[in-house]
Amino acid sequence: MRVKRFIGDNVAETMGKVKRDLGSDAVILQTRQFREGGVFGLFGKTKVEITAAIEEQPVSKKPVRPVNPERLDQTRVTNEAVYRPKAPNPEPFQNSLAGEYAQTSKTVSLEQELQSMRKLLTRMNQQMEGFGGEQVIWPVPLQKWADLLQERGVQPKLVKRLMRYLQQNLREEDWSVDSRVRVKLKEEIQQICHNTATIQPGVKKPRVIALVGPTGVGKTTTIGKLAAGFSIVDKRSVALITADTYRVAAVEQLKTFGEIIGVPVDVVMTPSGLKDAITTHEDKELIFVDTAGRSPHHELHMSELKSFLDKAQPDLTILVLSATMHSADQLKVLRRFEPLCTHLLFTKMDETVNGGSILNLLEQTNLPVAYITNGQNVPDDIEAATPDRLTRYILGEENRHA
Repeated sequence: MRVKRFIGDNVAETMGKVKRDLGSDAVILQTRQFREGGVFGLFGKTKVEITAAIEEQPVSKKPVRPVNPERLDQTRVTNEAVYRPKAPNPEPFQNSLAGEYAQTSKTVSLEQELQSMRKLLTRMNQQMEGFGGEQVIWPVPLQKWADLLQERGVQPKLVKRLMRYLQQNLREEDWSVDSRVRVKLKEEIQQICHNTATIQPGVKKPRVIALVGPTGVGKTTTIGKLAAGFSIVDKRSVALITADTYRVAAVEQLKTFGEIIGVPVDVVMTPSGLKDAITTHEDKELIFVDTAGRSPHHELHMSELKSFLDKAQPDLTILVLSATMHSADQLKVLRRFEPLCTHLLFTKMDETVNGGSILNLLEQTNLPVAYITNGQNVPDDIEAATPDRLTRYILGEENRHA
């Protein structure tokens, strides 16, 4: 095996040198980053060093020279004169077997090692492809944090941003200290999740809050939790209005719930009916409006929703998103509903291992997060969103039901 080190300004350049010199069958043994030049390790230029290896081709045997017949006769005579028969000695045979066995063991061990190296190289290539074709190799102590973020559903580009932040804001000797890495990582994630705001009751007139979003995200259950929390716990005067006439079960659920907690519930069929119902409850501090689930791809449904909101003129319009949705679907829903909304609310945080999808979304919107729900219990399984609480969910530190 031939082993060689290659140095370049970045991974792509250095890998190019490896392929040009050793070919595409080369195996990566080690990768590291270091600084070259500068003063006392400062202001130096970052370099990438890759140690690679390639299996040597077996040495071909030398060609046999043609034998001169005359020399053959002379050799035969000489051999006959010197030859003395002896009893066979078993030791050379045994030593030969032992040597062959040792050589075979070494060959098997080498093949296993090479196979392990190939698997490592395959994993590295897959990692590089996952970052949009850009080759990214993190220092060994930080790699597990990149793996954690990806397992939590954080998008590759955002993982890269967070890892760069760790490299730039931690001393290299601290990369292996988990507690220090975690503190720095949480600082940056909290910065992305900094925009939070909860519901405040109205003073001279009711505060109208409408919940909107696609089907199946838990709007009706969430509005029940909010109503119960404000009416029973905070002792506020609350009214419920539902415009979700598409689902009879949802209407009955909300009416039954309203009776239990002593909150009036109105059912409206039209935008004008919604406006009249809001006027009826002008003596309340909070009015919650439940709307029908709308597909972001259905123009008629979105147009109907806009008509209801135009009449209601809510103070807050909260987009409800399920944490169990695929990150790409979450983003599509956000882009479609965003012009109509003022806040975000994430449900079903207890049902997903991909809490990092929230981070993907928050990086791309200025809408504040109001609340998080994490179960079916009313009104317990809902909490005000804070940067710290969101960060704990994103990193998988906050799962009360685990």
